[in-house]
Amino acid sequence: MSFFEINVMNKLFFLRVMVACSISFNFCYAKENSSWNDYLQDSTQVKSPVEYLDVYNKYSVINPNLKIKLTDFGNIDKTKKNINYTLKKYGVQILNGQDVYDVLRTAVPVESNVDLALLYHDKAILAFRIRELSTINYVKAPFKSNKVTVFIYNINNNNFTEIPVIHSDSEDKSEQTDQLMGDQVTYDTKKGQYTYLANVKTYKDGKISQFKAVLNGSLKCISSTLGCETTGILSAEKQAK
Repeated sequence: MSFFEINVMNKLFFLRVMVACSISFNFCYAKENSSWNDYLQDSTQVKSPVEYLDVYNKYSVINPNLKIKLTDFGNIDKTKKNINYTLKKYGVQILNGQDVYDVLRTAVPVESNVDLALLYHDKAILAFRIRELSTINYVKAPFKSNKVTVFIYNINNNNFTEIPVIHSDSEDKSEQTDQLMGDQVTYDTKKGQYTYLANVKTYKDGKISQFKAVLNGSLKCISSTLGCETTGILSAEKQAK
């Protein structure tokens, strides 16, 4: 099993690009962490989806014509009810051929961990997962937030499907949130369908349930645990040269 990890800190903000690979297992799992720090968990994948990972803010190479990077777009200073706070702007950019496409642009509190994991790729698609573990401390009752989203990018037409998996906030001054226990993307050659599977642990009762989303070859949702109305096909924004 090979493991590649890049960890860059900007103030209290960490951008982590993680890939863990195994060719000896046909499933994906993650070790449970007793502190509920979701981003610290190890996960294994069936095959290595990339040859190597490059440094932060530079591209990781999928193949000579396809590269991906987690991009830091700087900070935003905000004020809410006389409380000053800072958000970190970040995104995911894909270099497809000679053009750069924005698949994601968003912002999180500076006290956040953002994890980019490459799940799967073939000649048609690139699948990756973003996890955001944030501390919302600029409100009257601070809380933790854990958000997991999967993106499946169509290499040929630069469209992508966004699959929300977890959006969980802690309650009653607790720092516990629902937790991703492992996930994977597979392709059924007979049906021409992509399947995303994840195990999600609910912090309130400790039970683990399966999340499943099935897409056709055009990345249109066929079925999803949260319903296909939460999953749609979007167009990546091409950056001007």
